[in-house]
Amino acid sequence: MLTNSSFSYILLGIVKGIFVIKKILFLTIIGFLFSQPCFCMDAFLEECLKLAQARDQKIAVAAEQVDLAQLRVVNSIRSYFPQLSLQSELSKGKTMLFDNIQTQSTYDSDYKSETYGARATMPIYTGGGNKANYKYNKMMKDAARYNYTKAKEDLYANVKLAYYEYLTLKMEYAALSKAFEQVETLFLKTRVEYKAKAISNLDLAESENFRDKVANLLSSSRINLEFSTQKLIEVVGVNTLEEIPATVSDELPSDAFEIAFTAQDCVSFVQSNNLDVQLARLQLQMAEQKIKLSKSKIHPQLYAEGFYGKTGEAFVTEPLELTTQWSLAAKLSWGLWGNSLAASYSMDRTDPTTIVDASKRTEVDTFSIQLGVLDDIQYFIDAKESAVSQKQLNAELTDLLKNSRLAVEKAYNEYILSLNNARTTRNELTVKERKLALMKKRNDLYEVETVALMEESWNYAEAIAAFAKSLYANHAAIVELEKLTLMSLR
Repeated sequence: MLTNSSFSYILLGIVKGIFVIKKILFLTIIGFLFSQPCFCMDAFLEECLKLAQARDQKIAVAAEQVDLAQLRVVNSIRSYFPQLSLQSELSKGKTMLFDNIQTQSTYDSDYKSETYGARATMPIYTGGGNKANYKYNKMMKDAARYNYTKAKEDLYANVKLAYYEYLTLKMEYAALSKAFEQVETLFLKTRVEYKAKAISNLDLAESENFRDKVANLLSSSRINLEFSTQKLIEVVGVNTLEEIPATVSDELPSDAFEIAFTAQDCVSFVQSNNLDVQLARLQLQMAEQKIKLSKSKIHPQLYAEGFYGKTGEAFVTEPLELTTQWSLAAKLSWGLWGNSLAASYSMDRTDPTTIVDASKRTEVDTFSIQLGVLDDIQYFIDAKESAVSQKQLNAELTDLLKNSRLAVEKAYNEYILSLNNARTTRNELTVKERKLALMKKRNDLYEVETVALMEESWNYAEAIAAFAKSLYANHAAIVELEKLTLMSLR
């Protein structure tokens, strides 16, 4: 049998259990509600980025430059293989023949000739020129990819800045609109109090001044919001924001965003990820390949060439009979410090079984050599230009690393300042909100004058504007850090 005391304990336990369940359910609902704006904001920003990327002309051009660089790579690979060409040659002319040797009388006779076949040229050794050219074009492709990524990241940064400006101003305008409604209600109350002679004319003028101040804040916020809306529309490339299939929250967040990386982490990210640094390093490697290309000219370059086809020549009054002909040739070119040497050796052979004219030559061996004197002075210019370019790029890379490190440290310092400022202004906003609610209750009990409540409402409105500005500064600093480090810090 239960006693009164035990029954009371059981009843108390049931009540506590119900209270705990309600508390858990309440916190779950609150957590869901607070998570919804974040999801909507991320979805809205994601849609903005997709639309902007799809409609941006610079990104489209950068993508075409990547394709063009790929064609250059394919063309440089092609240089390792034989260059095949099909040729056909037709010619007509006149020749002078002796009619009588003793009298030296002559007459003209028309003749025709025809040659067709296939010719192939194969590089045997190019002094490293083909290899350097391939590596250079491959690096040009990497540079085109970096430029494509840089164009995309620049666009993303502009969209993010425009979005966060629009977001914070939208939140600010919504909060100031509510504050102005309260101030307007209080101003109407002061007018009633003035008519009842409960306050003086000076108090009424002061209340009107507070109302005008909040109205000015609201008007300024509205103008800035309209401009930020138009700016976001232009950056994304849409006609209206209704084209973006997502929504944005109007509620001010409870805190600014905090990243999980230190300043040293961000500096290390810049050294490895920053696009400008990567491009500078790549350009330095490309300069090294240009030097190798220039030096390849002072190495002998050897090519092999072959021909196989049909050829023949006859008077127009006679049938043209074609004979089989093939040839092999070796060609050498060599840059000798401003001079040039070119040599070739060729063997032409004709199939004897297809010869109609007995005077036709069946074997011809030809050797030629040519030395150009000071005809390649451009070599010295190219070599010097490549060396100077390499030194310049090396110096630019050193300066870029320094400037990038300073830029990321500056951006991180701005992030820390904006984070602290946002938290301070948010705490100030919370305190003023609580104080305003308390003063409103006391005003209802006639313990606080309405004019004093309006002054506190004005202070509350200023706190809203200050928190919105610090919140945007926090977003802008993080966007700059993400752009410099090429890392998603959120």
